[in-house]
Amino acid sequence: MSVEPELLGFPEGISFALDETIALSMTDSTGKFVYVNDAFCILSKYSRDELLGKRHDMLNSDYHSDHFFQEVLQTIQSGAKWKGVIRNKAKDGSIYWVQDKIIPQIGKDGIPESYICISRDITELMFKEENLKISLNSLCSIATALNESSIIVILDPDGKITYANDHYCDISKYSKEELVGEKQSILNSGLHPESFFKNIWKVINQGKVWKGEIFKKAKDGSFYWIYSTIVPVQSSDGKIKNFVEISHDITSRKKSEEMLMRTEKLSVIGELAAGVAHEIRNPLTSLRGFARLLKENNTINRDMYLDIIIDEIERINHIVNDFMVLAKPYVAEFKEKKILPIVMQVISLLESECHLNNIQIHLIYQESFDEVTVLCDQHQLKQVFLNLIKNGIEAMPKGGDIHVSLTIDDENVCIDIKDNGLGMSEQMIKRIGEPFYSTKEQGTGLGLMVSFNIIQNHKGTINVTSQPDQGTNFRIQLPKS
Repeated sequence: MSVEPELLGFPEGISFALDETIALSMTDSTGKFVYVNDAFCILSKYSRDELLGKRHDMLNSDYHSDHFFQEVLQTIQSGAKWKGVIRNKAKDGSIYWVQDKIIPQIGKDGIPESYICISRDITELMFKEENLKISLNSLCSIATALNESSIIVILDPDGKITYANDHYCDISKYSKEELVGEKQSILNSGLHPESFFKNIWKVINQGKVWKGEIFKKAKDGSFYWIYSTIVPVQSSDGKIKNFVEISHDITSRKKSEEMLMRTEKLSVIGELAAGVAHEIRNPLTSLRGFARLLKENNTINRDMYLDIIIDEIERINHIVNDFMVLAKPYVAEFKEKKILPIVMQVISLLESECHLNNIQIHLIYQESFDEVTVLCDQHQLKQVFLNLIKNGIEAMPKGGDIHVSLTIDDENVCIDIKDNGLGMSEQMIKRIGEPFYSTKEQGTGLGLMVSFNIIQNHKGTINVTSQPDQGTNFRIQLPKS
């Protein structure tokens, strides 16, 4: 038996509208379909002829338990309405979700004689919720894994600790109660300058992620190294809500690196000692020879001999000074400094020497460069610029020009120091920076070695380009602050 739409009591216009929007079905008291509209057929992928006369459980997806359907049946057989969510299986085997409202149609005897079911397709919503649950579960798993394996602390916008996990407490030797509400400065080891932390806050307050190594001091006075990633968490309006810092203990790795560096230093010291002995042996031979001549009371060339002795002593002194620069445990003090004044001060120091050697220094920069800053130790940078410009002067025995050009790109400050002197071959360029390798007759190579080390410590680079008889260009790149 089937039921015509008009027998359901819907006017023709409403029946048409319902067909287009809502899936309607009607079953008799035994659960067999007596009416289905077009929307129901589209949703179930069965034709009307395939559905009418068949029981509704032909759509069963085996997702719900028997107990679930027994409760639904008990409710509607009692004459009450039932509303809920059901997962069905379409003719092609696909799964769809509907939100059903089943309304019993009561007969004259007070017993339901049929049931009208209004179904709303919520498949997309249910799949989204399911995917969301999976995503949330995955995020919870990730969070759990991070919490178990990493050192985690959360800071408010003012830098105060709002959360610290167990690993953070273990390594810092502070309890959670001692940490919450405090700033991380209680763990300051004193190694890093104030500018180091100012730079971190500058980066993360711009909404950027900061990564780097930090040396800290625990409550019991012990020290430890961590590699930290600090991530700003922003609200929907773009304001920073808090900072999440995820860290790993790298103390053991740093100790291993320190031991390796000591081993390498011993090797380098051996090479340097051999080089120093070789470099000093020549002037010492001269000193010994002229000292013997003076001892023989040969007064004819006494002044000349003394001049030579003084020159050789100065040469030894120069070698020892360069060697001491390498050996001296100098602690750099990095501060944010304007680069232009540093370069100008070095040029002013060398002006008189340039004038004596018929050399002109040309400083080239744009007006916007006045405010450009780098995080640096200005004394060390002066030493680098001094070494490179003096090399340029000595590479032009007949005079010439030195161009010092300052430029800037998205990430770096570039300082080019170019001369038009003797130049170098490719083989010579490859050895630049080696101790005791120099293109100058009286050079030791230590000056350039020191310069390369200084720029490396500033997280910068030095590139050399040169051609014989066409001059040399040293390009220094330093990260902008």
